Amino acid sequence: MYTFAFVTLAQLFACGKKPAENAAPTEEATEEVSQSTETTKEEAISIEELEHFGLEFTLNESIPAGTVLSDPDAYVGQTVRVTGKVSDVCQKMGCWMVITDADKHMRITTKDHKFFVAKDGAGATCDLEGTVIKREANPERTAHYKSEQSEGAPMPEAEVAGKATYEIVASAIRFDRSSISVPTTEGTAE
Repeated sequence: MYTFAFVTLAQLFACGKKPAENAAPTEEATEEVSQSTETTKEEAISIEELEHFGLEFTLNESIPAGTVLSDPDAYVGQTVRVTGKVSDVCQKMGCWMVITDADKHMRITTKDHKFFVAKDGAGATCDLEGTVIKREANPERTAHYKSEQSEGAPMPEAEVAGKATYEIVASAIRFDRSSISVPTTEGTAE
């Protein structure tokens, strides 16, 4: 009984925190990345450019987002590890994001709202692990997501059309910010 009350209170207080407080990369994730990444100079990624959210990954192999986006029905109920481009992140709390491949988009939600991703993650390459689900159309849910999206950001096509949608309920997400282009000011020396 006390455990249930504690967990419930912890979840309520977690939702009230700013995403930056909840979205801090874990020290274990930083160590795992530094120990498991052996790259050449051309492939080197700074630890500062990697951010890990949620649990640790359990799957070793990752598939491109386009593979799942092309035939999501084939993956329903399966746990997958996917690599893709983040095109939008929930601007209220960081509890969902959208991955994009060409003209296809899929929403990624954080499992049980137990973790949040950085709200400025759009443009990053991400590696995520979670279960693919199919949801029936729900205009209220679509309006809710739309109210939290970045201005001009894409929405999954089925949500816009009022059809059933596919999403991945993620337990682990890692952002690679080295893929985000930083705007340069004209006249600055490099």
